[in-house]
Formats: sequence, structure tokens, C-alpha cells
Amino acid sequence: MTPDLKALKRELRSELIAARARLGAAERQAASQAIAGRLAALEPFRAAETVALYAPLGTEVDAAPAARAVLARGDRVVFPRSVPGQRRMAFCACAPEELVRGPFGAGEPPPGAREVPLPEIGCFVIPGIGFSRDGLRLGRGGGHYDVTLKQALGAFRVGVAFDLQLRPQLPREPHDVPLDAIVTERETLLFPRPEA
Repeated sequence: MTPDLKALKRELRSELIAARARLGAAERQAASQAIAGRLAALEPFRAAETVALYAPLGTEVDAAPAARAVLARGDRVVFPRSVPGQRRMAFCACAPEELVRGPFGAGEPPPGAREVPLPEIGCFVIPGIGFSRDGLRLGRGGGHYDVTLKQALGAFRVGVAFDLQLRPQLPREPHDVPLDAIVTERETLLFPRPEA
């Protein structure tokens, strides 16, 4: 990554985190509920027997309403755990209330939770700092989701964000894995996959 691109991404992250932090707790919760409702209308989300979710860090979209929807229909939720010494994540089956604080401060599955093979996951619901209207995601910079999603190419990949996190475009790098959809409280954006 060039120094200019690194600086641009750092500036974008600061700007978007600050914008998200200005949302009040009630506003954030209402928007998270609306996002969960839009997710529930997506056929790939509804059809997935195993859905990968996440525990929100800071002011990220709350994934709890989406988790409740998946569990209510009798399907399974899995949550990411960082793998020491690697950039990938392991996804483990556990109930949302069983999550424990991980090394990066986010809720992770407890040590005894069973890792679920990536091909069993039908849908990944992915947080981020920013998203573009052409299907890119700006994360925290570790590349963990990109590395993991490259190994789960058959799964549906949907980013969730507050509307204020959307940008017309984001800086693109060769390792970026594009999303199949982005859902905000106001809209659902769908992207066709490029032909292999």
C-alpha cells in the first residue's frame, strides 16, 4: 500500500468513526432494528442454515436483532474468533449471550465453542467502518475478513452499516473482497458477482 493510500484510508476511518459516534444510542438501536428487518427480506439471508454474525465493537450496527431472527427460525448463528498468529478468523457456534471479551475487545465465542467449517456458512453478515456504493468495504485495516472470505467464496456476503457510512467510492486494493450486498436502515444495495 502506498503512503498516500494508507493516509487516505486512515483519514477516512477517522471521519467515518466520528460520524458514527454522533448517532445517539436510541437512534443507533432503531437503525439496527431497521437493518435487521431489511436483512430478513434478503433471500440468501433467509435461506442460510448457518449465518455468520459478529459482536459489535463500539458504535457498530448491533447484530443482536439479526441473531434473534436467525435463531427464531431454527437456524444456527456463528461468531468470529481471531486466530493467534494468523489473519483469518475462525467462526464458532454459540449463543450470543455466551460471547466473551476477545483480545481485540470484541465479543468472541468462548474457548470451548466448536469451530464451524467455512463451507457450512451460507451467509456472512459483516460490519465495517465504511462501505461504497459499488460493494467495497473499509474495515479496521487488519484484513481478517478479506482473508477469511477468500476461503468462503460460495457464501453470500452482506455488509451492514448506517446510511452515513456509505460513500460513492472507496480506495480499492487487489486483496479487497467485494460484497454481494450492503444493507443500511434506508436501503439495500445488491451487486452482481463478476463472472469467474
